[in-house]
Amino acid sequence: MPKRLKAAHIGLQHGHAKGLMGTFKQLCDLDLVAFCEENDPRALEALRVSEPQACLYSSLDDLLAKEEFDVACVTLPCNELPQAGVRLARAGRHFLMNKQFARTAEDLRPLVQAVSENRVKVLAYYPWRRHPAVMALKGLLDSGKLGRPLAALAQLVTTQVGPGMRNPRDMAYRADTEGGGILHMEGGHWLEALRFLLGCEVRAVSALCRPVVGNMRGENMEDVSVVGLEFESGAVVNLHMGYLQALGGAKESGLSLWGSEGSAQWAPMGDAAMQVRYRADGRNVEQTLTFELPPRAGVYGGQQWLFDVVEEFMQAIREDREPAVTAVDACRVLKVIDAAYESSRTGRRVEIAYSHGTGVHPHSRSV
Repeated sequence: MPKRLKAAHIGLQHGHAKGLMGTFKQLCDLDLVAFCEENDPRALEALRVSEPQACLYSSLDDLLAKEEFDVACVTLPCNELPQAGVRLARAGRHFLMNKQFARTAEDLRPLVQAVSENRVKVLAYYPWRRHPAVMALKGLLDSGKLGRPLAALAQLVTTQVGPGMRNPRDMAYRADTEGGGILHMEGGHWLEALRFLLGCEVRAVSALCRPVVGNMRGENMEDVSVVGLEFESGAVVNLHMGYLQALGGAKESGLSLWGSEGSAQWAPMGDAAMQVRYRADGRNVEQTLTFELPPRAGVYGGQQWLFDVVEEFMQAIREDREPAVTAVDACRVLKVIDAAYESSRTGRRVEIAYSHGTGVHPHSRSV
């Protein structure tokens, strides 16, 4: 790879676009040289002032044909991302893709295939496995201090979609662009982190997903999801997601995990402390683990650990190795979300079959 990488940013309408743009600007040995936005000319016009040295494109085809770059940051609506990813992969360009990555796992399959065939590196931006608390919990599990993982409870309840809060017309809350409600938009973070912690895939799903507030329209556009997950290890997880808070800015989140020899509680999600209990040398041990979470101004999320996720991706490109969370991982998470919606729709438990390579079997089996 060249000493300095060149990067392009594709998609300016997503709520995370500005933050990730700031992250890319702070990466060492990387130059953000081009921007592309096909749907909103006003966003490109604004960049003529703030980014006078960059090249601006209103067509992805033109960007690929005219601009030399090594890696892209893709923040597109999930109904547009798979096709853009296929074109980037076929052009030999590595890319970070911001969630959600497709409306369904089946929609993501062509991207996964193109990435494999063209040997490009793709980071599916589910960053939570890199949070110091999740890494510490993984260490506790791998060391055996908590014993065999038995069960977990993961929760994210945040503000409602509706007037004065989340705009139902935003692309994140529409069936044509997002493909699902709270589980689709936010649940992937917990699902990917749980796959990492437990070291295996979800085997079966039982779910109830409902539009209890009712300001989103279309199939699968739920405000609350209660999902039971059976992992291949035998561990059982309850995932509770909701656009339920009537007060703006209010949020409830956390993770509790119980093992055969101990337990851990982390709340709220993102906090710098975790409560741990386990047995050691015949006695009960209770600890409060604390973590350094240094801030970093101007980057997505405003914290150093989130910046590190993207910096490590650039290192993976240079070292020709797979990033922490791949397109296959993204497809497997979406497969679980698809199964949850099927379970909620049919009232039946849904088993999930995975195939090699793309990581997705074209059909799940209900029993």
